[in-house]
Amino acid sequence: MNKRFGFTLAEVLITLGIIGVVAAMTIPNLITSAQKNATVTGLREAHSILTQALKMYAYDSGYDDGADFDTTLTPQAFAEKYFKPYLKVARECTNVNQGCWKTDNFYGYYDLAGHKKTDTVPYSLVLNNGMILGFGKISGYNLFSIVVDINGHNNRNVMGKDVFVFYPYNSSAMCRPYNENAAPKNNGLYLGSFDDCGTPHIGFNRDDLLKPNKVLRACSKFAPNDSGGRTGAGSACAAVIFHDGWKISKDYPW
Repeated sequence: MNKRFGFTLAEVLITLGIIGVVAAMTIPNLITSAQKNATVTGLREAHSILTQALKMYAYDSGYDDGADFDTTLTPQAFAEKYFKPYLKVARECTNVNQGCWKTDNFYGYYDLAGHKKTDTVPYSLVLNNGMILGFGKISGYNLFSIVVDINGHNNRNVMGKDVFVFYPYNSSAMCRPYNENAAPKNNGLYLGSFDDCGTPHIGFNRDDLLKPNKVLRACSKFAPNDSGGRTGAGSACAAVIFHDGWKISKDYPW
């Protein structure tokens, strides 16, 4: 008599249940890890695009890249002088309402604390790769920000997730009091935005950048809101990723 061996229905169901539990525990982590890696890759690409544009500007003009930032210009004139001629531009918006920035039912993006930011990018360029560069300036100050949506209209449009800030730093434009210990000696383009009077986030300790009340626009969901062309909570996140060696660490507010 031939004997047939196999699994009972109960054994199969138990095995499938175990597989389902393991998958439920591991797949979200894998997805999150992939999203973080894609974010860092996009941020590095944006950094490369902007720095290469400045190098080409320096070659054409005979100046060091970023050493002569004229922060008295309008956002449009600033972009057209230092960046636009050296980028592959698919679309231009001279007003945020023209739709280069579109999130849910409004034109703009969310900061890390969930506030809508609709007045920080009066002039924008959409690149051929879909990346969006928004050029803004705080009213009454010669402090510029370049807000970059690394994946265009895809996904969330949230500061610190797929939207990041670069700071064209000109030390002569800083007001007082500013943090002299954190202020870089050289002008240029830095990751992150800036504290009160123009001190670049990149000059601060990364742990301080994660604390909501240590620096303005910190990389924290609990950073207080600000207005008037300020880029919002999470503006320091690009500096945190840079400090951590181009990676998103466990204490990053993902």
